[in-house]
Amino acid sequence: MAFWDRVREELKKAAHEGWEAVKGGAKVAAEKSEEVAKTSKLRYKAYTTHKKAEKLFTELGGIVYDLAKPPYENPLSKPEVMKLVEDIKKVEEETAKIEEEIERVKKRIAARPSEQPAPEEAPAEAGEKEEPSEEGRTEEAPEETTEPEKEAPKEPKE
Repeated sequence: MAFWDRVREELKKAAHEGWEAVKGGAKVAAEKSEEVAKTSKLRYKAYTTHKKAEKLFTELGGIVYDLAKPPYENPLSKPEVMKLVEDIKKVEEETAKIEEEIERVKKRIAARPSEQPAPEEAPAEAGEKEEPSEEGRTEEAPEETTEPEKEAPKEPKE
């Protein structure tokens, strides 16, 4: 029964370690979801401000185009052009603030220490031989899986 007991204990240990890994993964996933949710919300806000800027630029371009016909006028002398330029500057500042906030969220999430526990290493049971780690292993020549070389066809003798 000693073998069965050892198998049962190993299965329990594997299940426990698996559950711990799932819990740790869930925590990481939750943190990532939080980051994605916040940055997505901010990116959508940036998108709406870019659309607002696009609308203002289109309106400004239309006014400048209309002023490019004789009699030519300086577009900056028109109050509606200056109002549009000021509105575009405000949108530009708003977009810059949003981009800064996105970076702050990313840095804040990245600065959190990962609280995922390291998997517990079970001590080797008495009488069991511990496997060497990857670092301690020596390179062995891989087994040949190719077919044996075929002899070259012999030329017929005359």
